[in-house]
Amino acid sequence: MSEPQNFKNAYEEEKAARLRAEKLLETQSAELQQINATLQEAYDKLQDQQSRLVQQEKLASIGLLAAGVAHEINNPVGFIKSNLETLHEYTRSYTKALLAYQRLATEVSKADLTAAVTRKLNSLNQLLQSTNLEFITKDGVDCIQESLGGVRRVEKIIANLRDFARSDEDSKRSFGNINDVIDGAVKLVWNEIRYGIELEKDYGELPEIWATVGQLSQVFVNIIMNAAHAMEGQGKITIRTSCEADDVHIDFIDAGPGIEPENLDKLFDPFFTTKEVGSGTGLGLYISHGLIAKHQGSMQAFNEPSAGARFRITLPVDPRKRA
Repeated sequence: MSEPQNFKNAYEEEKAARLRAEKLLETQSAELQQINATLQEAYDKLQDQQSRLVQQEKLASIGLLAAGVAHEINNPVGFIKSNLETLHEYTRSYTKALLAYQRLATEVSKADLTAAVTRKLNSLNQLLQSTNLEFITKDGVDCIQESLGGVRRVEKIIANLRDFARSDEDSKRSFGNINDVIDGAVKLVWNEIRYGIELEKDYGELPEIWATVGQLSQVFVNIIMNAAHAMEGQGKITIRTSCEADDVHIDFIDAGPGIEPENLDKLFDPFFTTKEVGSGTGLGLYISHGLIAKHQGSMQAFNEPSAGARFRITLPVDPRKRA
């Protein structure tokens, strides 16, 4: 076979091999695209399920807190109602006095003072004394101010509950003070724990951090309630905050029995719980851990040397600078 023929055969073989390789590459590329699409779909479903789990855990917590919140709202509403009823009685007294003044003014405008007018003036003076108009004026203002204070309490309770219940889709990040967020979380759970739990706050001077308030509130509520349950409703919880460089630390320390050493590495696993069947979903700490991770922070659990458990949350002041 001549050299040109050999060259031609080699070229044809190389061309055929290249075509086979290109076809194989196209096939593999199509398969990879299909696999990637499948993985993306699975990832989207997982994200959706995670969001649903977060909301379900929130709703479970809200159900637990509902009675306490209703009790907290009932108190200010009660004295607002009482004050308004008192104001209603005061208004009736004002009305009597004003009507008497109107009748007197009418009489005076028609004629000079007469014996009848003099009697009406005397009657009016007696009415003003009997209705204690000066006291009513002062106390009426106090009632209104107290009612406004009660309304503000109701608004604060509702605002805390609304921030806690807000879904991830509705949540927007902004700068906020962690100490204020903790105080809001405590107000949500206080009626559930106040009768047996001593709460100690040791707040440091903190910069405002870039965060989603509702998500952090959910984490703090979960940890506080877990601590109260671990102590069976009796004991002390210490909440301590501090700042180090560009990080904020939040420590929750309880006086309970602590965490079994074999469970320390399982606390943040989904569906892991040490509570009795039917008493917990095992998702609270798992979801809390995930929410802190979304803020590029960390969440750890320890046993205190003097007994009890400590949960430490570390959050960056501005996670955008670490992206």
